[in-house]
Order: sequence, then structure tokens, then C-alpha cells
Amino acid sequence: MQKHTIGILGLGVFGTSIAKTLCKYDCNIIAVDDHDSQINQLESILTRGVVGDISDKDLLRAAGIDTCDTVVVATGSNLEASVLAVLHCKSLGIPKVVAKAKSKTTREVLLKIGADRVISPERETGISLAKHLLHDDTTHVIELDEYVSIIEFNPPVKWIGKSLGELKLRQNYMMNIIGYRSKYNNVLEVQLTPDYIFNEDELIVAVTDNQTVDHFEEYTNKI
Repeated sequence: MQKHTIGILGLGVFGTSIAKTLCKYDCNIIAVDDHDSQINQLESILTRGVVGDISDKDLLRAAGIDTCDTVVVATGSNLEASVLAVLHCKSLGIPKVVAKAKSKTTREVLLKIGADRVISPERETGISLAKHLLHDDTTHVIELDEYVSIIEFNPPVKWIGKSLGELKLRQNYMMNIIGYRSKYNNVLEVQLTPDYIFNEDELIVAVTDNQTVDHFEEYTNKI
């Protein structure tokens, strides 16, 4: 199988964290940043690192960004640079462009000019933390959009010893269980059947609507 090639434009905290995570997998990483210190810091994990302006189309092409399967525009501090970077990536034929945005207006602009996905890391982290603080049984909440979230949680006491088929979570609560992991093991097991029995030593991962997340304890205590 051919390696994926991922481009990262901007090596701030966000871009650097993406690069350090990607290097654990079998893929090529091409990065562009206007500070040579950032490129040098990650030199050992980059397939190619180029110092320069991400809004310069010729530089992006020379860096090999046009060979990428996906490009992440990881800087959100300069709207003009982000807009030009997204436009250049799309004109270079990049199949998927993901951009970082700090505001709703920036998000709307980047989507309108062609970004395939726009994320707001600070907002998403804040939402996840707030919902975790409100719901003691949840360990992690990732809001996919205004309607749907992925939620990781400790199974309620009333679920322990009962089967997935018996609880009928999809029919009754619009909750789709996609996997579980041992509290002592990070491997997510996704092979679930209706016979799966909920265990107190496991964490459950599910996709559900945000109304269920907001009323998590109320709904789960009804079961």
C-alpha cells in the first residue's frame, strides 16, 4: 500500500502536535513554516521541511505540497495567510484540505473558499472539558458538529451485567456503541455483537446526539 503524504502548513503548537503524532505512523510528512527553528526542531521526523511563507504558491509547489493526499493549514492567527494557503492547496489539486480557525467568521470564510474541513481546537477542547465537568461519568466528549458527539464514558451501574441487545440503546436513546476499551488498556475493541455484556472495568465509546450528551445521567438512569 502506498504511503500517505500529509502536508502541514505552520508548525505552532497545533501543527507540531500533528506532526509528532503522524510520525508514529507509516506516512510521509511535508512541513512548511516561516521559522527555521521550528523546521529544525522536527527535522528528524519530517520527510521534507521547508522554511518559507505558506501563502506563496510557488514555494508550496517547490516543497512538494502538490504531492500530498491531505494538507492541514495549521495556523489560525493570520486570516489572509490561511485563505491564500487554502486557495493555493485547492488549485494544486490537493484532495483534502483541513484548516484551523479561531472564529466563526474565519470558519465560514475558509469553508466558502474550498476547505474540506475547518476545526477550532480551542473551542472543541473547551466544549469537551465543559461537558466532562458537567457529567461525572463521562471521560471524554468530542463534538463532531452541533448535533452529534462521540462520547467515552464509564458504563452506568444499571448497565453492568446486561447485554447490548437487552438495553436497546440505539432504539431508545439514539446511542450507537462503537467500541469499548479496558480501563487498563488503550486498545479500542470494535467487534461488538448484541450479546456483548457491559463490564464495570471498561470504558464505552459511543456516537450520540448532543441532547443525549447534555442529559446523559438523566437518560442512563432511566434504563
